[in-house]
Amino acid sequence: MNDIAMFLSEETIMMDYDSKSQKNALEIISKKMSELSSTNADEIFEKLYERENLGTTAFGNGFAIPHARVKGIEDAKVIVLKLNKGIDFNSVDDSKVDVIISLLAPDDKNDTHIELLAHIAKLLDSQIIREKIRSAESASDIIRVIQDS
Repeated sequence: MNDIAMFLSEETIMMDYDSKSQKNALEIISKKMSELSSTNADEIFEKLYERENLGTTAFGNGFAIPHARVKGIEDAKVIVLKLNKGIDFNSVDDSKVDVIISLLAPDDKNDTHIELLAHIAKLLDSQIIREKIRSAESASDIIRVIQDS
């Protein structure tokens, strides 16, 4: 269950995107998530944005983990969005965010949400893993890094 790689696939990893803002990045993620889960993109965006308003999900070192529980999603989904250039995400360490690992879980699966979030945070605690994710050149590279960690 706690294997993040299980929730990743080539289509949940978006490489080399341009985004001009935190809001825009959340819109990109919401649209992708909507395609993968047949849930309304605006609803997903609203939940992610609501969560950001409680406090930034920027993790530091250029990473952010926006997350939410959303009605209508059947299984938890993890999306990786790798940006060409860092954006402001109200990061505690003031670093620009260029890698976003977003987690969406079904509304009624609080345990799954919390477990996955804890695993992603633990993964990103490692400077080596952060560097490997950042320098990955393909979706399969990112999946491999996460599987091997």
